[in-house]
Amino acid sequence: MAHVRADSLSLATDRGPLPLGFVRSGPRVYLVARQRAALWPVDLLREGHARLQLPGGESVIGPVELVTQTGDREEVLDLFRAKYGPEQFRRWYDAPARILRVDLDRAGDPDDAGRYRRWIESEFDNIADDYDRHILGNRVNRLLRDRSLAWLRTVFAPSRNLLEIGCGSGMETIAMLELGHEITAVDISEAMLDVVRRKARAGGLAERLRVVHLRARDLGALADEVGPAAFEGAYSTYGALNCEPDLRPVVAGVGRLLPPGHRFVAGVYNRWCLFESLGYALALQPGRAAGRWRNPVRVGTSRFCVDVFAFSAPEFRRICAPEFSVERIEGVPVIIPPSDLSGYVEKLTDRFARWAGWDARVGRYWPGALLGDHFLMTLVRRGAT
Repeated sequence: MAHVRADSLSLATDRGPLPLGFVRSGPRVYLVARQRAALWPVDLLREGHARLQLPGGESVIGPVELVTQTGDREEVLDLFRAKYGPEQFRRWYDAPARILRVDLDRAGDPDDAGRYRRWIESEFDNIADDYDRHILGNRVNRLLRDRSLAWLRTVFAPSRNLLEIGCGSGMETIAMLELGHEITAVDISEAMLDVVRRKARAGGLAERLRVVHLRARDLGALADEVGPAAFEGAYSTYGALNCEPDLRPVVAGVGRLLPPGHRFVAGVYNRWCLFESLGYALALQPGRAAGRWRNPVRVGTSRFCVDVFAFSAPEFRRICAPEFSVERIEGVPVIIPPSDLSGYVEKLTDRFARWAGWDARVGRYWPGALLGDHFLMTLVRRGAT
C-alpha cells in the first residue's frame, strides 16, 4: 500500500488502496461510511475482514462487524469528534450510514453461512429506526405493501392465529393486528422486533403480538416449541425469503406449522423482472439487465442493503411442491418500474393511480404473473381431505 497520512489509514480494496479517516481504540479500529451507496463497507462485510495499513506503515488485518447499538455508535462518533474536531466532524462524519469495527486481536469466521447471517442481522439492525421512512418515502414500495396487505386481508379473513416470517418494522404486522388477528412475528433483526413492539404498545395491540428473534431457515425450532399445525396461516413478503440461499428448510418449517388446507402467502424478489431486464437492455447496460439471473444478486445490482437470492415463480413453486400446492400467482409490479427506479415513477405523478390499476390487472394473468419485480404466491398446505 501507499504511504498514508497520520490522520488516515489505507484500506486495501479490489479497486486499489482507499484512504479513510479512522479512530483506533486499543485493539479496535473504527471506520465511518458516510453514504449508504458506498461500496467499500459492503465489500468488507461480505468478505468478513479488512486489510489496513496504519500510519507509520504497520499492516494489520482483522474481522469486520457493523456497530449498530445507539450507545456504541455515539461513543465511536465522540472519538471521531475528539480526533478530527467539530468542523471536520460535521463535514465528514455526522449522521453516518454505517460505522464499522475492525478487531485486530480476533480471528475471522471462516464460515461463509454464519458470516452472511451476521451481515443480514447487523444491516437490518442498523436501519431499523429509519426503515419506515425508506419504505413509505418510495411510491413503488408503498404499492408493494398496499398490494400484499390487500391480499392478506382477503386470504386470512377467517383466520385468527397467524405467523409472519420477516416482519421488519411491522408495516403488515400492525395492520393485521388492527384487524383482530393474533400474530407471531419472526425476524432475524432484534432491532426490528423492538420497533414492532413499540408500535404495538403504542396502538394498544401488544396483547395479541408475540415476537421471536429467529431466522427464516430456523422455523423448525419454533415448530419444536409450539408444536405442529400451531397456526392458521403464514405469510412472508418482500425480504426474508430472499435472504435464504436454500429455501427448503424454510418451506419444511412452514409446512410443520400449518394444518392441511391452510395457506401460506409468499412475496418473493423475482429472478425474471420484465421492466428491469428490458429497460436496462434498451439502455445498453447488459450487466444490470441480467443482474438477477445469477445468485447471489449483489448489492448495487439489487436494491437491498445485503446480497440476496432471487427466485423465479416456477422455481419457487418446485421448492414448495413437497409441502404446498399453488393457488394463485400475481406479479407486483409488472409495467411500473421497480422501486430503485422510482425517479421514472415520479414522472407519472398525475397518472400513477391509473397505471397502478392497469398493473394490477396485468399482474394477475400469464405472463405478467411471472414477470413482475416481485411475485405474490398463495400456497395451500397439502394433505387436505
